[in-house]
Amino acid sequence: MRGGVAISVWAVLATGLGAVQVSASPHPGRAASPSCAGETRQDRLAGITPEGELLLEGLGLARLPGIRLPDDALHRGEALDWLKARIGQPLDVTVQGGRDRWNRLPLRARLGEPQPLDLSHGLVEAGLALVDPGADSVFCQTELLAFEETARERRLGLWADDRYNPVPVDQAELLNERVGRFVIIEGRVRSVGERKQRTYLNFGGQWADDFTIIISRKAWIRMAERGISAASLKGRPLRARGILQSWQGTALTIDLPEMIERLDDSRPQGDGEDNRRLAR
Repeated sequence: MRGGVAISVWAVLATGLGAVQVSASPHPGRAASPSCAGETRQDRLAGITPEGELLLEGLGLARLPGIRLPDDALHRGEALDWLKARIGQPLDVTVQGGRDRWNRLPLRARLGEPQPLDLSHGLVEAGLALVDPGADSVFCQTELLAFEETARERRLGLWADDRYNPVPVDQAELLNERVGRFVIIEGRVRSVGERKQRTYLNFGGQWADDFTIIISRKAWIRMAERGISAASLKGRPLRARGILQSWQGTALTIDLPEMIERLDDSRPQGDGEDNRRLAR
């Protein structure tokens, strides 16, 4: 979104402005409480699966947490080609959790000399992958959001395709078409409803038809610990991401604070020519 500056969740602690997030039921294959600071070891990239998973000589099947490849064949193919160009190269890998039900090991992978490169950084910076903090119970690379913002502003890779750009929350028809898919949305919080088990961020006046963000009690407590409150969110523009669901209109149930970013408050949300372009 041009003119929207996303502020990291960590900046909330320093400035009182920034990102927030929500919680949903855990994924059945999700490892509990992965560590971001695991032991680093050397391995070698032996291959790439059609899904973009890494095949390592030593550790076997692995995945890069916190990112997702595009869902269309063209842009996914470009991302796979980028990864395949690194086959045979040595990697420094840091395991960040246990294997999931598909036997994939989540890990951070970095190429060494002569051209050091974090694979997740490289994919996101080139516009070949989207940031998806909600894929894991802990998001270890918050810097990826800033890399994605830059790639989107420069319309690199998948960001040249309007289908991936943020959808304004007032585009109800378009949101309905994207139910069940990973989306990025942008809009201004109209009201906040705090209940015992959940908090609701409402983005329209018709709560049964408009877009809503659903926050579990556990996630709301975590947000409060970071200085987030209903008063600090009401009337504020946000960017959120996750799998869009059909619930009294459309909704996102979000797992981690990094799945919501506070945006620049300098211009209205949900209207204007720029938002119409983003919605195409």
